Amino acid sequence: MNKFAIAGVVCAGLTLSATAASAPTGVVVRHVNLHPTTRAEAARTLAKIDDAALDVCGASGFSLRETKAAIRASHCWQDAVGGAVRQTGDPMLSESFARFATTGR
Repeated sequence: MNKFAIAGVVCAGLTLSATAASAPTGVVVRHVNLHPTTRAEAARTLAKIDDAALDVCGASGFSLRETKAAIRASHCWQDAVGGAVRQTGDPMLSESFARFATTGR
């Protein structure tokens, strides 16, 4: 299974990177508000981070809802999204992530 590390804040976005057995793979999340002022903005930012983490962890836009739910329950997704949120240091994103992780989107 892939392990994830957040590579850094790049071009007003977050980079999620995975270290595979042979070569690293990365997904850049662009045009995200790293310091949202409303819950709606935080939800939009988290949705973009979620989509990128799903992609890196093995889901696609065409994956079944059950597949996405299983990936969101994985350490891969938790590490990727949790790390990205911690990296921003934003309390509103942290709150949104806590709500998101509990409800399972």
